[in-house]
Amino acid sequence: MGIITTALEKDLSQHLRQRGIVFWLDKEGHYTTYCDLLIERHAQGDFFAPVIAFRGSYLEMILALEPYGNGIDPEPLLIHLPNHNEELVRKTPLLELYEPSYRHRYRKALSTLIREAATGFVLPNEIETFLKNEHLTLEKAESWLESLINQEKGSIADYLKQLTPEEILGRLLKSEPALTTKLANSENFHDLRDYFHRHIGIDQEFLNFYLGDKLSRDRLSLNNLTNGFIGWLLCVEYVQDLHRSPQILELQPLINLAKPLLDNCQALIDYLRQSHPLIYIEQAEYGESRLEAEFKNLRAEDLGKIDTFRIEEIRVLEGAIQALAQQEWIKVLEWTNIRTQKESFWLKSDQSRRTLWSLVEKAANFGASLSRNSRPMQTLLELEEALEYYTEEGYQIDQFHRHFEQECLRILAANLPYFSQLLEIREQLRQQYRGWADQLAQDFARICASQGFLPDSNLQQRTLYDQVVHPLLQGDRKVAYFLIDAFRYEMAVELLAQIQTTGITVNLKGRYCELPSITAVGMNVLAPLQQSGRLTLAGNNGFSGFKTGEYTVRKPDDRVRAISDRSAKTKKAKGLSLLEVCDWGTTRSPKNWAGVNLAIVHSKEIDDAGEANVGLASFETWINQIKSAWHHLQSIGFTEFIFTADHGFLLQDNFTESHPYDTIRTPSRRHVLTEEYRADPETVSVSLNSLNYEGQTGYLLFRTDTAVFATGNPGATFVHGGNSLQERIIPVLTVSHRQINRNGVAKYLIETKEEPPVMGYNRIRVRVKPAPVALGGLTFVGSESLNLALRVSDRPEILVMIHDAPGAILSNQQVNLKVSQDWIEIFFTLQGSQDERVRIQVFHPDSRGDVEPCILESYFPVSGRPQSEKNVISPTKKDTTWQESFEDTGVRNVFIHLEKHGSITEEELNHFLGSSRQVRRFAIAFDDYLTKIPFEVRTETTGIGTGKRYVKHN
Repeated sequence: MGIITTALEKDLSQHLRQRGIVFWLDKEGHYTTYCDLLIERHAQGDFFAPVIAFRGSYLEMILALEPYGNGIDPEPLLIHLPNHNEELVRKTPLLELYEPSYRHRYRKALSTLIREAATGFVLPNEIETFLKNEHLTLEKAESWLESLINQEKGSIADYLKQLTPEEILGRLLKSEPALTTKLANSENFHDLRDYFHRHIGIDQEFLNFYLGDKLSRDRLSLNNLTNGFIGWLLCVEYVQDLHRSPQILELQPLINLAKPLLDNCQALIDYLRQSHPLIYIEQAEYGESRLEAEFKNLRAEDLGKIDTFRIEEIRVLEGAIQALAQQEWIKVLEWTNIRTQKESFWLKSDQSRRTLWSLVEKAANFGASLSRNSRPMQTLLELEEALEYYTEEGYQIDQFHRHFEQECLRILAANLPYFSQLLEIREQLRQQYRGWADQLAQDFARICASQGFLPDSNLQQRTLYDQVVHPLLQGDRKVAYFLIDAFRYEMAVELLAQIQTTGITVNLKGRYCELPSITAVGMNVLAPLQQSGRLTLAGNNGFSGFKTGEYTVRKPDDRVRAISDRSAKTKKAKGLSLLEVCDWGTTRSPKNWAGVNLAIVHSKEIDDAGEANVGLASFETWINQIKSAWHHLQSIGFTEFIFTADHGFLLQDNFTESHPYDTIRTPSRRHVLTEEYRADPETVSVSLNSLNYEGQTGYLLFRTDTAVFATGNPGATFVHGGNSLQERIIPVLTVSHRQINRNGVAKYLIETKEEPPVMGYNRIRVRVKPAPVALGGLTFVGSESLNLALRVSDRPEILVMIHDAPGAILSNQQVNLKVSQDWIEIFFTLQGSQDERVRIQVFHPDSRGDVEPCILESYFPVSGRPQSEKNVISPTKKDTTWQESFEDTGVRNVFIHLEKHGSITEEELNHFLGSSRQVRRFAIAFDDYLTKIPFEVRTETTGIGTGKRYVKHN
């Protein structure tokens, strides 16, 4: 058993243990003698698996095989077939046994075995010379390798032979004396060079090329030699990943490097990136300077999956942006998938380029979806067909559209690289989307005009409660009914993806909302108001509620009353808002919920944000809040959930057309209520009577495209009230699961650190750790990772937008990080109705564990929006909790004075603090104090000899 045979047996044994019966197709018959020895060794108990060998008689072999292969899990068995290949074995009586096991064949060319085993012991050229021997045998190879290994070697060579290439490279990079002292004499360099020549294939010709400028300035040093080894690794990976031949002649020999050498090179370059990233960056930058001619005409199409050098990632990104402009979506997606799913080394530490790739990916997904669906409803004739198309395919385009626009809002700024190109791409995609959405609306309007605007009963919004919710309340189950304003169908798909897990049953279907698609209609008819399919409008003109019995339903309390009246068997129904549910803690249950078996949760946040033109910045946040409310209700025993909406919406942009209609006070943005039938161009009319409305007469006029009526409110990015599929199709998401026992919830702690802002982004560090367990307490199995989110407590009108979280997974404005992993950074911004400073809270939105929210002590700036924007929520009462941050009463009183009066002089400061020494201490700590207050303070010089004063900045 020499080195080669030992390597062979190790590989063969691994196959046998993993696969059971193994056919060894020994095409050249090189291993016959070895297999005969294996038969003897098995008989002596020296080899674990029996060996059956073909030695001229198939009959003898079949008889020998009879005891084997009869069990369900066949035991290891080696069948040696010399001078056989796949084609020949199928012509033998062994086919019956071979056929089910053909994947468990073993083949190893003798040249491959020798190359693999000898790499690291013998120089590559010596291996290739030996393999040219015409009469190659295993025995000759063993003798050859043993004779070379036993040749007299110097002490350095013997020392190096005991170490792996990774160990030697690591010691060279750390300049460990145990190695460097032995290599102090440059005469010993050739042993180190030969060692790496044997293991990775590097030769003197490459060193002369790569270190040319260094060698011209000074003699070859150990440091230069190390640089040459690393340069070889970089170049090998680059050349092997390249889709064309390298331009530089010195790199072309690297194409045909033997596989064992390639494997060693890849292992070393991976080790270098993971263990010495700074050195890797330095060496890659030097490599780029040496290979400048190679990269001069480099194209994105030339490159593969690995960005060895930074220039590769740059060229691919440039190529992806150019391909976006040319609408080559699939090509772009191939590039983005490689660099986002398994993040490139160069992207891990470069936030701006990560965000660029994220935008490119969303643009490509959006464009690809549009290209696949030019006019999907051209041949459809029925409302049910239109609903089926949109809920199976069409919603995806609107989801890609929203994600793309959200990403543009998040990162597309004038200081972003490639800003002008990306702006043009955004405009192209917007224009294409508008054309698609207009055509979709026109085809749907055609169907409605032909078949009617009111679908069958099982697809109507007004029958939803009776058909879906009421039946769930006939047993002992606890039901939660979510009425979510502007919860578009694609948002429900997104929520479904987040909550779907084992132990629950989910079902998502679509229905048509009532017309017009406004809150005053859709939200109220989610209560059981219909009588024989008809609805009675309240009032004399317009949509101000619906009559049921002796009262009118127009507010949340009215809906709760109507639902309670309909479901008489309910023990107790309770209505509440989404924010009320989300404010419940993980471990504390709400009060006054005894006997409640129907929770009616109203949510208007998505609609409010859309109407205030901040929807794109907050839609993901509110989807997460809905998920959080689901968790909270689940934790107190609710097992049945229905999530639905009053209507959807259309996103608008600069390609949305606006058309006048009489005066600007006459229409709503997406519909007009008229007393008489109108047949205006590009519009369609429907009578209230045909919609089964009672109490009023008249007609609704809708545009047949996505344009809006001019109402004097230009620039809106969020509209509804019309007859498009995006506005009319609402989700009906039902979730059913077993009651969850919360007694064994694992506890965790959130730890935070404030960091200085970077490039206009606020920055904090966060990590999660299991909470300490008291002596004698029980430890529960927890999650491997948790979601964290940011918010401003009691200030829902302030939007927190997370832009990046390196080292964690950022999805839907939630940061998923592993429990007990190292600190990760979160980059975020705050938007509100006015410029101010607030504290933020880091919290766990899912109730997957007992996680106490963490409020940071520092205050962060809020960027105010113009006050003229519609539906801006007013700020809540002034925050005074900051005063508790100051243990020193004097310092606290200084800032209370500043907040109230606006300024304070050093003379007044001396009065508050008691001495000049304390005033100086205050000045030194002033920057730290600023992080603890919710307003800004600056210093001003008042004149020579009069000191300075501190002024509150309004």
